[in-house]
Amino acid sequence: MSGLGEWLRQVVAIAFMGGIAEMMLPSGRLVRYVRMVVGVALLVALLSPILPALRGGWADSAANRASDMLFGNTATTAPAQAESRAAQDYAQALHQAEDQDAATYLAEWAEASLPEPVRSEVVKVTVEHPTSTDQMEVTVWIRPTGLADATEIRQIIASQLDIGLNQVAVVDEGDAPR
Repeated sequence: MSGLGEWLRQVVAIAFMGGIAEMMLPSGRLVRYVRMVVGVALLVALLSPILPALRGGWADSAANRASDMLFGNTATTAPAQAESRAAQDYAQALHQAEDQDAATYLAEWAEASLPEPVRSEVVKVTVEHPTSTDQMEVTVWIRPTGLADATEIRQIIASQLDIGLNQVAVVDEGDAPR
C-alpha cells in the first residue's frame, strides 16, 4: 500500500508544481512548452508502475519460478515457501479472529432471542464452532436459584440458530468451572 501512496504523491506533486509554474509564467509561447513538459512528466509518472514489466526479464523470471515450482528446485523455491507459509499463518489468524467474532455475535443473538423473564436468569452464553451448524455447540449458563426452564431455553436457542436440541446445553452457574 505504501508503494501506491508514494506513486500517487508523485503524480500529485508533479501536477501541483506544473500548475504553479504555469500560473507564474506570463502568457505566450513559453506557457505551451511548460504545459508540454508537465504533460510528459505526468505521463511518465502515471506509467511508472508498468514500466518495469515493459523492460523485459519478467517473462524469464516468471518462467523460472514456474519451472522451479513444477520440478521442485528447492534452492529457489525456499523463499517462496517461506512467503507461502507466512501467508498461510496470516490466513489462519484471520479465520480464528473471524470465528471468535462469529461466536461472540451468535452468543449475543442467542441470548437476545430469549424472552425477558428467561433472559434475566442467563449469566453467560458461549458458542463453540460458530461457522459450522453441524458442529456448533451452545452453552447457556443460568443462575442456580433462577426459575428458568432449561428445556424452554434449549428449544428457543435451537430454533433461532437452526441447530439440534442436543447441540444446546443449559448449565447452572453453580456447576460452572471457575
